[in-house]
Amino acid sequence: MNFIKKHYEKILLGVVLLGLAVAAALLPMKISGERQRLIDLTTSLIITRPKPLPARDASRFDATYGRLDKPAAYDFSTGHNLFNPVQWEKTPDNKMIKVALGNEVGPGALAVLNLNPLFTTVAYESPGESDSNYLVSVTRDADLNPWKRGKKSFDLEVGTKGEFLTLDAVKGTPDQPQLVMELNDTGEKISVSADHPFQRVDGYSADLKYDPEKRIWQGRRVGDKLYFAGDEFTIVAIQQNPVATNQFEVVVSAKSTGKKTTKEFNSDKTP
Repeated sequence: MNFIKKHYEKILLGVVLLGLAVAAALLPMKISGERQRLIDLTTSLIITRPKPLPARDASRFDATYGRLDKPAAYDFSTGHNLFNPVQWEKTPDNKMIKVALGNEVGPGALAVLNLNPLFTTVAYESPGESDSNYLVSVTRDADLNPWKRGKKSFDLEVGTKGEFLTLDAVKGTPDQPQLVMELNDTGEKISVSADHPFQRVDGYSADLKYDPEKRIWQGRRVGDKLYFAGDEFTIVAIQQNPVATNQFEVVVSAKSTGKKTTKEFNSDKTP
């Protein structure tokens, strides 16, 4: 007992050291076991794939972008009276016309009734003054000079260049000759006989009407003047649409403003 009292500190220290030694010996085993536990825990978890997100509903945004691509067109000049009061105009026969759309009077009310083709015609008339000469007529309906539109006859000889034509050769028989000629303005080769004249459309004249004043014009050409709605209008073009063969345009220009107005005309009967 005395031994323990004298050496208890050494005995206590030895016990602590022994405990530490045992703990140090058991620590690798503890670490290995904990590591294995963590591995088992990790592998035991059930890994599930999350559900895909639903498709994005962008219809509202697409509709908004669509409206940006096609902005609304607002007409502040016709169709309503928010900024433009309704006008009334008096016709020469003292009738009142309500101008609601803007085309009830003025060039907008001009209408094309019909278009008439203007031909250049070359025809064989008769033998000329000699056996080698031939009488040929030329009619130029579309000529800008009214004095040159009537039929003119020319006595041509083979190889001779006239005002409008050059007679290159004569085929057929003396009783029924076929004249081979060249048009001086275009260089086009044509063939003319007594039964088969040559015709080419070089322009059109227009039949027009203006209902507010009960005006009708027939056979008006490019450059002609029209007087209606208190203004003077000039026909600046009568032309065919290059795509639609039955669609034509008549363009008039106002003297007071210089503004041009195009009136369309469709006719399958017009050449």
